[in-house]
Amino acid sequence: LMSLAHGSALEEISGIEGRMETIDVCGLDSATLRHLKDCVEVNGFNKVEVLIHLLKTAITNAHQAGILDIPPPILSRVYQTISRGYVNLLNTKKITDTKFPFPYVQLIVFLLLAQVVLTPLIVAVMVDSLVLAPLLTFVPIFGLHTMNLISIQLEDPFGEDANDLPLSHFQAEMNNCLFMLLHPNSDIVANVSDRCIMDFEVLKETV
Repeated sequence: LMSLAHGSALEEISGIEGRMETIDVCGLDSATLRHLKDCVEVNGFNKVEVLIHLLKTAITNAHQAGILDIPPPILSRVYQTISRGYVNLLNTKKITDTKFPFPYVQLIVFLLLAQVVLTPLIVAVMVDSLVLAPLLTFVPIFGLHTMNLISIQLEDPFGEDANDLPLSHFQAEMNNCLFMLLHPNSDIVANVSDRCIMDFEVLKETV
């Protein structure tokens, strides 16, 4: 569920559906998969919110069943961390949902077009050199158009373009962290060997 929720969150902010690798989605039972599908496709609920609720329900049920034998103050930190993750998702969505104001876009396009038309005329009147005139015309026009295109790329850094954030890599790192928790020895308690130095003064001299 956590891998699916993380992947769905990345797909939501990037607008790319079904591209994120998740851990064993088919391992969920048919009732859970059907409920998730109906919530998203029939009722139009937010997929990430549904998955977070399923995750919290699973944690609560495991706590009541005695599987998670953890004091409530410590377990509440788990709910807080999950909620904080969703808050960060909402903050990230502000970047994708809040577009650059359209009147500013129109003004920038108009000024760039005016520059393309007026700059060659002004430079041709003021500069007599056949080398400097094209150079002084090309550099400012190319520079401002390039800055405009770069700002368009930076406006929405979520996607599959070369300049976008590596969302697939973020999902792979998340899956790797979950695999670490699923490892059979992840809950091993570290112990000391017979060679361990217990005397403080002797241990201090070894450093």
